[in-house]
Amino acid sequence: MKRILSILLTVCMLLSCAAVFSGCNNKSSNDWPVTVGGVTIDKEPENIVVLNDVFADIISYIGYDVKMAGRSQECDQEFLHVVPVMGTAAAPDTAAIAAAKADLVIADNTLGADAKSAIESGGAKVASFEVPTTSDALGQLYTDLGTLLGGKTTGNEKGTKGYEELLNMLSTMNTATSNVVQTVAYVYLNGSNQPCTFVKGTLEYQFFEYNGNSNVFANQTAPEINLDELKLGNPNYIFYDNENTLAVLQADQSLANVHALAKNHTCMIPKKAFFRFGKSAEQAIFDMLNYIDKSSKSTPDSATRDYSVPATVAPEANAASAATDAPAAAAPAAGNQNDSGEINYTVEG
Repeated sequence: MKRILSILLTVCMLLSCAAVFSGCNNKSSNDWPVTVGGVTIDKEPENIVVLNDVFADIISYIGYDVKMAGRSQECDQEFLHVVPVMGTAAAPDTAAIAAAKADLVIADNTLGADAKSAIESGGAKVASFEVPTTSDALGQLYTDLGTLLGGKTTGNEKGTKGYEELLNMLSTMNTATSNVVQTVAYVYLNGSNQPCTFVKGTLEYQFFEYNGNSNVFANQTAPEINLDELKLGNPNYIFYDNENTLAVLQADQSLANVHALAKNHTCMIPKKAFFRFGKSAEQAIFDMLNYIDKSSKSTPDSATRDYSVPATVAPEANAASAATDAPAAAAPAAGNQNDSGEINYTVEG
């Protein structure tokens, strides 16, 4: 029965994708000009540079990453690896942006006035946005980016629909899981090497909750966690940010009997995936559900995806994907398909 999960999630993602991108070539004569993010665009941008990883993730989700001619080094998503890096969000390589003939740069509030002026002197317009912290702001950002890149009719609809499809997809993955509710936890380390988790009410918390299981830190009001609470919650599964995080948990002898650690039911999913509210967040939830599904079946204790391995087919040309009509999670990332079409998962025992 549970084998159906991966197939169901894959089919749902493909259907979601088809809905998001249907009619993407049906341009409207009323699309331009538009004014979004403090900038007026007279015609559809052809070459864009994105200086924020959240914005890049959303742009990829709604299918406009084909326009990306450059990115900041913060935009390190694997599916963007062929797009040239042009400095950082705060200090972009303005000469490279001009050389790429960018007509639009999408930035956040870390971009300084001098850098902005240099970009505009090179011929590109600059649109700045705030990173969203609420669901309403996130939905508006989807709409604004869609409008900016595709016009006030076509792009607006594409951005709005993309956000709706993201939420529908996450809800579908949530309800596609087993009837058995597991206890789970997410842990990362802050700058002081103190274990932390997602805070209730934040967007990253909301996205993590789409895993559909019982979060032992469901009522967390501050990032820092008390490891006694982890021991008391005794989660069946622990998801963690990096190897250092897992090492800290494993080194604490008081946690030795925590079920997830004793059974090696631990899976690394980088924290930043939950802070990128598009392709990356969708992939993270998909990976979590796949992991729980596979590791709860029989003898294997874990079934993990190596995050150093690309989750998507390599894109072409100057785009993150020459055909990004499917999100990164359109195929189970935790395994390889053999000649018979069966998915073989890597397991640790």
